[in-house]
Amino acid sequence: QGPRTLRGGAGSLVDHPQLTQLSALLTAIDAGDRIVKGRVELFACSRKSLSQRAQQDLERRVPETITDSPLGPLSTDAARLLLSNLRSLLSLLFVHHDCSAIMPNDFERCHDVHTVVSTINHSLAAVVDRVHCGFLSEFWQTIQETIDVVNCEIFSLRPNSETFQPTDKSLASLYYFFIDPLGGRILFVGCVTKSMGAVRGGVDSDSDVVLSHIESPASSDGQCSGSDMSSVLLEGEFAFEDDKSDGGMAGPVD
Repeated sequence: QGPRTLRGGAGSLVDHPQLTQLSALLTAIDAGDRIVKGRVELFACSRKSLSQRAQQDLERRVPETITDSPLGPLSTDAARLLLSNLRSLLSLLFVHHDCSAIMPNDFERCHDVHTVVSTINHSLAAVVDRVHCGFLSEFWQTIQETIDVVNCEIFSLRPNSETFQPTDKSLASLYYFFIDPLGGRILFVGCVTKSMGAVRGGVDSDSDVVLSHIESPASSDGQCSGSDMSSVLLEGEFAFEDDKSDGGMAGPVD
C-alpha cells in the first residue's frame, strides 16, 4: 500500500507505511539513564500562503525579516509560503501548542547535510540501532526513498518565542525539516531526550508507553552491538543501501 494523504486543513500529513514502521520503533527507547523519543512525518505542502493579518503581524513584530530571514526575505512569495507550511506542520505535530506565533527567526538554515545526518545518527538512529539491528541503514534508505535528502533545503527549529516551548524538562531535543520544494513536501525528523527520573516522575505525558530496553552487548545475545552498524559510519555519512558499494554501505555524500 502506497502513501496516502491525511487531510488536516492547510497542508496535510502523508500516511506513509514505511515511515510509520520507523516511527513505531522510535516511540520510546530506554537508553539507561534517559529516554529517547523520536518522530518522523511526511507533510504535503499547501499552496495557501500567509493571511494578510499574519503578514501584518510579521511586519509589526519582526520587520527585519521582510528583507532577510533564515527562510528568505518575507517580501517574497516563496518565503511566506514556506513559513505558512511550517506553521501548519508544527500545529499538526504539537496539537497542544499555539504555533501561529512561530517566527522566521525561530528557524535556522542548515547548510551542511553531513552535520545534520551525523546529529540525527548520534541522537536518534544509532540509539535505536542498538536495539533493532540494521535500523540505521533502513532509516536512511527509507528517508532517501521518501525525499531527496541531498538536494533538500534543511532547517532546524530553535524557537526564540516564549509562546512556543515544545519540550518540557528535556535534556536535549532536535527538530529538522527537510524541504523538497519541487515535490511540495516536507520531511520532519524530531527527537527529544529526557532523564529517566523525569519520565518516572510523571513529567512526560507519554510515560505509559512500553519502552524498548537497551542492554549491553555482553548481556544480550540477540541484539546488535553499537559497533555492528553505527561505528562503521564516519561522521556525516549516510547509511544507504547501495549495490555498488562494499557491504551495502554508501560513502559520504558529495
